[in-house]
Amino acid sequence: MRRFSRDDATYAYSPHHASLGTVEPGEVFEVECVEGWSDFFRQPDDFTPAAHHAAEAVKWAVTGPIAVAGARPGDAIAVTIHGIEMTGPGVAVYGPYTAADPLAWWDEETGVEVYPCEDGQVRFDDVTTLAARPLIGCLAVAPAEGELHAMLQGRYGGNMDCKHIVAGSTLVLPCNHPGGGLYFGDCKSLMGDGEIVAPPEVGALVTASAEVRPLPPSMRWPRLETPTRITTIASGAPLEVAAREAFSQLLDWVLEEHDLERTRAGLLLAMIADTGICQISNTHSTAYCTAPRDVLAPYARRDGKA
Repeated sequence: MRRFSRDDATYAYSPHHASLGTVEPGEVFEVECVEGWSDFFRQPDDFTPAAHHAAEAVKWAVTGPIAVAGARPGDAIAVTIHGIEMTGPGVAVYGPYTAADPLAWWDEETGVEVYPCEDGQVRFDDVTTLAARPLIGCLAVAPAEGELHAMLQGRYGGNMDCKHIVAGSTLVLPCNHPGGGLYFGDCKSLMGDGEIVAPPEVGALVTASAEVRPLPPSMRWPRLETPTRITTIASGAPLEVAAREAFSQLLDWVLEEHDLERTRAGLLLAMIADTGICQISNTHSTAYCTAPRDVLAPYARRDGKA
């Protein structure tokens, strides 16, 4: 199995990066992902103002780009996550969390916690051990608009921090350049909605494959598929813009694949769709909207026509 090394990590998404290699559609491959703080902090005593400053310069490392054979602009690339193996402890940099505006908490980082992540568990302390649910915070194609920092997000994916991008899910992204240019990084051991304070960052070995698909006519933002749910992810400012766009995109997806008139589809989603927060720590927030497949299944198109 082909493996892409963390030694080739970069800090931007760009169509100008040299490809690390090309995978065939359906080929299973591995990607080594750098821990979010680039291994600067292995124990609490490693945190100093100088170390923190140095580590800030190498946050958001992503491994890529990886080309997908046959992918062309105007296609979609569907990336299936087969596994996310944590390769080290979880690292969370924190502060006092006392500023009146919680957004300022990110600027008051004063220490680090290191959480053992072994055997599918995260040990919070001597009292609490949690089941790990590792996720990929940054998963992207090369953006249409040129080089962008890896901390950013948009229609190309990027730093979405959606807790549902886990093993067993498929993220569908638009292809903007030949080969697509996939980037992986910013993995976490476990994360709740919002990322208002930092969850544990982990190094990880991601096992994935990619397929080339026709781009759905109404798809403007990433789509996430699992056997039980369909989910859209959108970014915007303020947060409610992202949430509304995610719902609108889900409605369009339902209309493409189901025999429902627009108003009836909207009314059904009002009853079954859940909208949630991915991250609200960047200039543009990210939201998701998700619906269960089983409720939608009776309306699925039988003729395959959108």
